[in-house]
Amino acid sequence: MMTKRERMLNLLAGKPVDRTPTGFWLHFPPECGHGEAAVRAHADFMKATDTDILKIMNENLLYGGSPIDRLQDLGKYRRFTRKDPLFQDQMEIIRRVVDAGRGEALSLATVHGLIASAFHATGYEGYYSQKGYALTLFCRERPQQMKDAFKMVAESLAELVDCSLEAGADGIFYAALGGERHLFTDEEFAEFVAPVEKELYGYIQSRTAFNVLHICKGNIALERYQDYRPKIVNWAVYENGVSLREGAERYFPGSILLGGYDDRSGVLVDGTEEQIAARCRELLQETEGLPFILGADCTLPTEIAYERIHQVVRSVERLAEESVLSR
Repeated sequence: MMTKRERMLNLLAGKPVDRTPTGFWLHFPPECGHGEAAVRAHADFMKATDTDILKIMNENLLYGGSPIDRLQDLGKYRRFTRKDPLFQDQMEIIRRVVDAGRGEALSLATVHGLIASAFHATGYEGYYSQKGYALTLFCRERPQQMKDAFKMVAESLAELVDCSLEAGADGIFYAALGGERHLFTDEEFAEFVAPVEKELYGYIQSRTAFNVLHICKGNIALERYQDYRPKIVNWAVYENGVSLREGAERYFPGSILLGGYDDRSGVLVDGTEEQIAARCRELLQETEGLPFILGADCTLPTEIAYERIHQVVRSVERLAEESVLSR
């Protein structure tokens, strides 16, 4: 049997694996966002779930301390560097989490993407669904100023990528927002978002072969991300009505798929162990022949029982054993 690290390295290299890898993540309680509590939360999660990927969460958001909610505030956008306490704190968390993991699993450092970070800078973290449209309005009213702001955000994130990898992360989990049809039009996305974000994501790809493009939210125009060509891609299958196989064939040929289970409802959240196992079988059958990591659409509920995630891992292992025995 392969180790977690061997399994993922083989998958990334296009080589055979002994079974489908698994990867899940969630936001830990607020008191576990920093320091020893953050290290312990990651270690406890990996031990209890036995998943193949160690995703290191990031609660250090690019907020400068003063809200941006009017056109007159756009000058408050600024460049962040490794000298900022939030970068230093995130690097320390990554170092300690990686050290605690003893290299058993490949680690992914979370980098909130261009639009997510530009919104975090407004000071309204947690209210994107209600206030995210402000970025679109800012772009329409002050196009050049917002292009300059996006460039500053991207430069900050590129440095965070460097810091994360220097701190010991094996790869980068890039969380993209802005693909929603009801926010930016196709033309606006092509003008304001794509040029900066594609350059940033290209930089990530130049630094590590272990990169995940997570496309968050529903009503997404997935075609906007086709030419990002991510190594691993994850989107909200249930919110967007685009199956894993359809997404692979239509939008992301050649990318490794990550996902399968709904993140906020459905069998993984409230189903029985039998239903979790049955859905696991269905997903492995659906993705047969495709490079695949079994996971969820997005972050699972903070309060979910870790045993539920472990049930998925055990189901994958049993199905792999059945496959071997049936040959």
